[in-house]
Amino acid sequence: MSLIEINSREELFRAIKSNDVVIIEYYNLDSHESKKFSRVVKLLSRYADPRILFLRINVGKNPDLSEGVNEIPCIRVYYKGKIIFEQKGSFGKEDLDLFVLRRSIRSVFHGFNIAFKI
Repeated sequence: MSLIEINSREELFRAIKSNDVVIIEYYNLDSHESKKFSRVVKLLSRYADPRILFLRINVGKNPDLSEGVNEIPCIRVYYKGKIIFEQKGSFGKEDLDLFVLRRSIRSVFHGFNIAFKI
């Protein structure tokens, strides 16, 4: 599955309201850590249930869409319009980031009884 770049508040709200599960990556092209983490999110999207919508927001170009995001990279998981998971920063190793992210999101999904593969 591909990641969809979001550039407006309208796009963001429509995507979150129209999908049960949405995962948003907040990134900045000037950040080396963010570039590495983007590869992790792309891998995650390949493993994930195709019903999960993956979005990306460039905080450098769209600071108004990154409300409350004070550390990059950041990933948020929305379920039925509400944030149920957030991870700020990374461990710096792609395999470790992917492992921790998948395990953490699975745990949250289990807690909310969400039957989506991640």
